[in-house]
Amino acid sequence: MSSVGVSSLGASEGSRDKIVINVGGVKHETHTSTLMTLPGSRLAQLVDTEKPPSELFFDRHPEVFSHVLQFYRSGKLHYPTNLCGVLLEEEFDFWGISGTDVEPCCWAAFRQNKDAVEALAQIDPSVMENDQSSHTRAWQPKIWALFDNPLSSVGATVTAVVSLFFILLSITAFSLQTYPAINPHQMYVVSADNSSENPVENLSALPRVLDAVELVCSLWFVFEFVTRAVSCPSKLSFFMTVMNIVDLLALLPWFFRWCSGSYCIQALGFLHVMRCIRVLHVFKLMQHVFSVRVLKHTLRASATALCTVPLMLFSCTLIFGTMFYYTEFEQLGSSVLDIPSGCWWAVITLTTVGYGDIYPVTVQGKCVAILCAMVGVLLIILPVPIIINNFIKFNSLLKTKHSMPRRKEKSRIPTSTSTA
Repeated sequence: MSSVGVSSLGASEGSRDKIVINVGGVKHETHTSTLMTLPGSRLAQLVDTEKPPSELFFDRHPEVFSHVLQFYRSGKLHYPTNLCGVLLEEEFDFWGISGTDVEPCCWAAFRQNKDAVEALAQIDPSVMENDQSSHTRAWQPKIWALFDNPLSSVGATVTAVVSLFFILLSITAFSLQTYPAINPHQMYVVSADNSSENPVENLSALPRVLDAVELVCSLWFVFEFVTRAVSCPSKLSFFMTVMNIVDLLALLPWFFRWCSGSYCIQALGFLHVMRCIRVLHVFKLMQHVFSVRVLKHTLRASATALCTVPLMLFSCTLIFGTMFYYTEFEQLGSSVLDIPSGCWWAVITLTTVGYGDIYPVTVQGKCVAILCAMVGVLLIILPVPIIINNFIKFNSLLKTKHSMPRRKEKSRIPTSTSTA
């Protein structure tokens, strides 16, 4: 018997067109012309000879082959519901049949098992093993794990907690600096009798303290970022990661804080926002908490479907903003001056915020507003089932994975390639 588990017997001169296929001890009899209906398949290649064998033996799954043989006969491939879809795909690959030939009535059930396997592979990817194997120096994986994987060791957990402490301390100092009594540009407040403006003497030293706190936090962030950049397994993937880009941008406000230009001040405001976004590093500490992991994979799986929501919101904004403008712009007392203001009203209405700065005054405008509000409710409801379904799926998959016993590695006996 060959490595693929197939052997052939001599051809019978009286029945050349008939062939017996023994699969796992179950014999199937058919015609060679039937097998030739799928020219690229394994069986078609075996019988496409001048002297085809009268019997073939395959050490494969017999129940799957009955469906494969029916595919040769009818040209329709159906899915047996009592078998795993991954097993079926492996068997179909062996017989040279594409899984895409499964009939539409069975396609959802056929893909269910493979989708579950793909989702499980995304839940616990062996990133650390791959990263550590790509390191060329012994010290790099240890330092990388110390700063990037909080649960790899006690020291890594302490480092992550210290980093989070500095993040919160930096945000607190930045928030206090915006307080009018502390801000160096607004050091005067009105006294109780409103007679004059007096400096706040008891807060005169606080700006210097906050500057010192900012300096210490910035030194820690620079040290942490440089260390992670040096020890990372891949420099390109490191600088392409969103949170690493945020960390890099968050380092810039300290170095440009004395810039006084209007554009520079606006840029610093954006960079200060990056400092607040860094608080999301708390999820790195909680990445092994069950609910956090479910939420992370849910949002990742829902990202593609949720991208359609902004597109639909943009389209509805243009449509309803234009409609609202042409029903309101000629009316007395209308606050709609142009189409952009109509689009602003449409966004506020579609998102159900309703500031009330722009509102309809005509019957036609009120009808447009009613229709816009109804569409806005639908836009809000639309992504909810997607998120819920993905959350239920990943919650079930994670529970299944945690409940599975650890399988021991079994040594496999190499298959002999000699022909029996």
